[in-house]
Amino acid sequence: MKSRKGAKEEAASIVRFLTASAVALSHTDPAMAREQAALARKVKLKFNVRLDPSLRRFTCRGCKGLLVPGVNARVRLGHGKQTVIRVTCADCGRVNRKIVGTP
Repeated sequence: MKSRKGAKEEAASIVRFLTASAVALSHTDPAMAREQAALARKVKLKFNVRLDPSLRRFTCRGCKGLLVPGVNARVRLGHGKQTVIRVTCADCGRVNRKIVGTP
């Protein structure tokens, strides 16, 4: 029987693989990519796994679905007092904002 820490590390590697695979498949097979992203989310919640920021940006904060720029998301760069990247989900319409820096 595996220890809890070993199981969590294995779950983290599975989540990383499923998320990366879902992003790669999103251009050719969107249904399979959605299923893989949903499975990755279930494993992530069960084992309390946190993703690194490079993979976290592929999850919509509104519908918790797969968010791939150019496939089901629109990316815009906002100017003003602070530079902001706006990612709009095509499924739920939620706008995810990330402050990049000041001009």
